[in-house]
Amino acid sequence: MSIIERTAPVAAPVATARARSPYVDTLRAAAIVRVFLNHAIPIGALTALFPSMWLMFGLAGFLTAASLERGGGGRTVRSRLRRLLPPLWALGAVALPLMLLNGWLHDPQQPMRWFDPLLWVLPLANPPASTWGGIFVVTLWYLRAYLWFVLMAPALWWLMRRWPVPTLLAPLALAVACSSAFTVPSNPVGDVIWTTAAYGTAWLLGYARHRRVLDRVPLAAVFTIGAALGVMALRSNGSPLSQVLWGTAVVLVVLRLRPSMTWYDRLPDLLRRAVALLNARAVTLYVWQFPMIFVGHWLINRTGIPALTDSAWVTLLVTIPLTALAVLCFGWVEDVAANRAPRLLPAIAIMRPQPQPAAG
Repeated sequence: MSIIERTAPVAAPVATARARSPYVDTLRAAAIVRVFLNHAIPIGALTALFPSMWLMFGLAGFLTAASLERGGGGRTVRSRLRRLLPPLWALGAVALPLMLLNGWLHDPQQPMRWFDPLLWVLPLANPPASTWGGIFVVTLWYLRAYLWFVLMAPALWWLMRRWPVPTLLAPLALAVACSSAFTVPSNPVGDVIWTTAAYGTAWLLGYARHRRVLDRVPLAAVFTIGAALGVMALRSNGSPLSQVLWGTAVVLVVLRLRPSMTWYDRLPDLLRRAVALLNARAVTLYVWQFPMIFVGHWLINRTGIPALTDSAWVTLLVTIPLTALAVLCFGWVEDVAANRAPRLLPAIAIMRPQPQPAAG
């Protein structure tokens, strides 16, 4: 790791800070699709080969770094919270009344506490649910983890600019310590500690990509480090630490690469618009996918036909349109959050690849 040296402020990226990157948006769209597939029809091999959650945090760190450089810490935090929280509030506007109507106040296993609705407004801990309403909150840990990274973003930016290597390695070292030297408590504080440790280096690699710190590391060294992390992951025998090591390895390699993306310009407009749509409705799709997948499974099971209930293809054919319907109904919230006019489908501009420096 010593090949990454302490850096002075470096030149801004070639593309403007506000420019969309086909490479970044394609990776983000692929990660979202992979998460959906994992929830709808779990594919173990795909999960192992493509650790989408680490990639999503890495890309989020990259986009946040661009905002920090452009607008400063306070403006970035406000902007990111404005983009993150309204889709959660839209979900809560549906989930909370339904859970109350289905007996949350008198739930013998998970009764409602007075502060539970507050965590649906600002999820400093995982938004809570009743026993009946657990489907609404299965995936919301990501929003809680993202929120904490956003709140820490200015401090991490300051640290990253001054001590890039120690800052990059600190979360990974904490993850190793949590897996060996001490046990993280199973409570809201422990959740924050573990997700910060598990995904922190991926988030900071996004900073490193934006500041071109990664560009200073030869590709051969990046692949060597990634391979070493992969071997360590295999030796961890499927433990949570193995996922951290492998996810970090993949993010390191993927964010170091700067492909020309000339092939992207030759894709059909429909496919590029799909990539843009997934990015424009990313948070809405994420928070609604699991409830809609559950509804899809419920509808399929109601048929009582084994050929349908046991078919992964039927599951996809049912859950995809249900999820799309939820995005149509609630996606406009992301437009309002971004100070745009609300629309059923966002206005989408076809991206063109930006010139990239030669890989070294």
